[in-house]
Formats: sequence, C-alpha cells, structure tokens
Amino acid sequence: MPPYGSMPPPQGGMQQPGMMPPPDQPIYGYQQAATTAPGTLDVGQALSYGWEKFRSNPGPWMGVIASGLIIYLAFVLVVQLTDPTTMLPLLLIFLAVLAAVWLLQAAMVRGALYETDGYKPSFGSYFRFVNAGNVLLTALIAFVLTFIGSALCIVPGLIVGVLCMFSLHFVVDQDQGPFEALKSSFTLVVTHVWPVLLLALSVLFVTLVGALLCGLGLLVAGPVAVIAVTYAYRTLTGGTVAPI
Repeated sequence: MPPYGSMPPPQGGMQQPGMMPPPDQPIYGYQQAATTAPGTLDVGQALSYGWEKFRSNPGPWMGVIASGLIIYLAFVLVVQLTDPTTMLPLLLIFLAVLAAVWLLQAAMVRGALYETDGYKPSFGSYFRFVNAGNVLLTALIAFVLTFIGSALCIVPGLIVGVLCMFSLHFVVDQDQGPFEALKSSFTLVVTHVWPVLLLALSVLFVTLVGALLCGLGLLVAGPVAVIAVTYAYRTLTGGTVAPI
C-alpha cells in the first residue's frame, strides 16, 4: 500500500497530479497528489475549519442532513403502517435504516473531501462515490466490532469507535477495501492517538450541544463535525487541505 497521501503515477485518462475532478464528475479513488507532508493536528483549527467551510456553503449541507431526517421519518411511517410483530421484519427494517445512515455518512464524507479540495459541492455531488458496497461492508464491520466492544464493557466500544473514525474516509477517498480501510484507520489513530482522541471528544461535545438544541443544532453540528474530522484525516495523511 502506498504511503498516506501518495498516489500511483497517472495512467491513461486519469487526472494529473495535483488536479481533482470538479464536483460534477464521478470520483474514482484518491486521484490527487498530496501537497503537504503529514502534519500535526490542531483540534481548534480543525473545528474552526469545519465551521468556516460550512458557513460558506450551508445550503447543500443542510439539504443532506434534511435528507437523513426524511429517510428516518419514512422508516417510522413504514413501521407504523406495517406494524411488524415478528423478529424478521424488525431485523430487516433495522438493517435498512443502518444501511441508509451509513450511505448518508459516506455522502457527507464525500462532500467534506470536496471542501478540503477547495470546491463548494452542490447537493448531488455528495452522492458521487462509486464504492457503496465497500462503504456498507466497512461500516458493518466497524458496527459489529463496536457492538462487541460495548457488550463487553462501554470503554472498549468507545475505543473501537475512535479507531474506526477514519475508515470511511479511506474507502471514499482512496477506494480501499473494508479490511484495508479499517487497518489504515487503526494505524492513523494509533500513530496520532492524543490529538485524535481530543478531536473525537470535541466532536462528541459539539454533536451533543447540537442535539440539545431541540435537534435543530445538528443541522450545523453535523456538517461542522464531519468537515473537522476530514480536515484531520487530510492533515494527518499529508493530503491536500484548501485554505479557508
């Protein structure tokens, strides 16, 4: 596996190093060259970056969050209309909700990657990732590992959750497979454990504050948190981070 932030030489019609397809074109893996060496993560700067990028392009971000709310309400309606009483329908509905949530997370990661590349993505650009299968498998494995850790004790579950926090970034950005993406995330977190842990706690705090504001605060807290984590991913892997 090439070093974080590196890319293979361009072949055929691939983008030249340092160039990224605009948001109206599909993305196939990590198609840009890193412009900086892996650096030190400043958590305050990550959160500030997330806020400024959201503030300059709030409409599409709020649209994606609103899509999640619509999906949730749709599943609630299905449950009320079908009134499932056996385990199998309940399990299928639960898995469908999880799959929708995971794909929405990947869409937000895609949008945040565009933000760090210096583009203001439109609503449709968030859903331009071509590896949905790997997204779902990676998220499923991370969910199972976190669930097992939480069942043993709360702390192991939290540790696993932090270790997995960059896994979808490696899938969406670098087109890695599930196990490779999880390994890359584990390695990146362990290598920079203290700033990443501080970032995780800060993002959790921001999200909780957003949830306390009648849930409406999540329209802002969610995008800011995702962009901040993506800023950290790009900073720690030596990838491109566009100025604010």
